[in-house]
Amino acid sequence: MARKLPKLDHVKYVHRRGRVYAYFNTGQKRDGKPIYARLPDPASPGFFDSYAAFVAGRSKRAAKEYTVADLAHQYLKSAKFDKLADNTKALYRNQAAKIVEVWGKYPVNRLEAFDVRLVLESGQWGAGTCNMVRAVLGVIYRWGRQNHKATIDPVKDIERAKTGEHEPWPDDIVEAALASDDQLVRLAVHLLYFTGQRIGDVMAIRWGDLRDGHVFVKQTKTGKIVEPPLMAELRAELDRTPRKGLRIMEGLTENNVRRRLQAFTLAHGVKTVPHGLRKNAVNALLEAGCTIAEVSAITGQTHQIVEHYAAKVNRRKLGKAAIVKFEQARKTSA
Repeated sequence: MARKLPKLDHVKYVHRRGRVYAYFNTGQKRDGKPIYARLPDPASPGFFDSYAAFVAGRSKRAAKEYTVADLAHQYLKSAKFDKLADNTKALYRNQAAKIVEVWGKYPVNRLEAFDVRLVLESGQWGAGTCNMVRAVLGVIYRWGRQNHKATIDPVKDIERAKTGEHEPWPDDIVEAALASDDQLVRLAVHLLYFTGQRIGDVMAIRWGDLRDGHVFVKQTKTGKIVEPPLMAELRAELDRTPRKGLRIMEGLTENNVRRRLQAFTLAHGVKTVPHGLRKNAVNALLEAGCTIAEVSAITGQTHQIVEHYAAKVNRRKLGKAAIVKFEQARKTSA
């Protein structure tokens, strides 16, 4: 006989492969669809405790108090926010919009780590987006505490989600892009690979930033000024590039360039992101014998990050050397 399931508000049951799964309607929506959270097995001792916690969380969102949305909107109008770089502002606005959509109706001091974790672990966002939302929510609440608008930190006990690293492009794909008939792809890859900079910083490089045999870059993310040397291959590519304005990539947006590069590598059977070329640049510099300090001076990365790459490069070199010795030993014994 099938067991009798309790009739509870906001709960739906799904029968799958002989098992019953319970889901709670959180009252939140994503793209117009309700967000459901998985409850424990209805027969388990902790089922009703979990249900009560979800109900309490849903009730909080209905309260009429100073809300997370109020806090977020005030932060975006603050002097603190106004001092940020334009790219950072755009990034924070995007994440703040997600925060307002999901937790906006919560009373500001009643948003708990449980409520935040519930959404971050729901699977509606990728790990990278979850980390950005978590970070910006923390920034907003830090500002709120400093300005006596909040007393809690709802992300204090929430760890960053694990993300995969952006992989470098395969060497043959890099060479194909550097020789491509597509002028946009060829120029973008030359700039990214031979300067080792992020795509946003490459998009901002002006013709006037090419001075004294170097490319002067003020990095948006860190505020660092770096001066990668103007390498011969990059100089040759720039010499045949028409000047259409102040910027080398004049008339193009970051999204347009990103899509073109991804379409190019997909056509060659590989899925990549432009940031992977930053790793290609670091690896190439290290393999050419540059020191960690020299690579750091060019890319603007910390010594610790470059050391992380160097360890992989060294393992690769040692592996190749080991194979050579192994093959020589086999020939000698033959």
